Amino acid sequence: MHGGRQGARLAAATIAAVAAAGVATGGLAGCSGGTAPAQQAAPPAKMLQIGRGPVPSVVLTPTGERRIGLQTAPVTAMKGGVILVPYEALLYEPDGSTAVYVNTGPLTYTRYLVSVQSIAGASVYVSKGLTPGMKVVTAGAEELLGVQNGVGVET
Repeated sequence: MHGGRQGARLAAATIAAVAAAGVATGGLAGCSGGTAPAQQAAPPAKMLQIGRGPVPSVVLTPTGERRIGLQTAPVTAMKGGVILVPYEALLYEPDGSTAVYVNTGPLTYTRYLVSVQSIAGASVYVSKGLTPGMKVVTAGAEELLGVQNGVGVET
């Protein structure tokens, strides 16, 4: 038990030393008359009107994309023009309408309103709003919606 306390104290001392080094480095950077790094960094996401679509697209930095763990999957064309989408991609708007985010360019994601024909387990059958070949966001869509709604982004 005594060894556990020493390990905890050593870890606390290491954290304190690292924090002190960070404060010292930050203090020196402040004395140089330069701008603090946090002020120079680009926001991890921004909204851009791309093309003639009615909704601006969310454009992420590579760091922003990694932070939210964004993943996509291709949609699957079914008979009769129906598109199969993973359930994880489906979002519900406050008015009850349904939407997905589509990867429309490098680090660019656009919200598409879709008409859901039916849902069966992990599959959503979409009758309108998507075309074969599109890639929908299956992880990170809620974060994109947050950016779209102005949560935590500089526009």
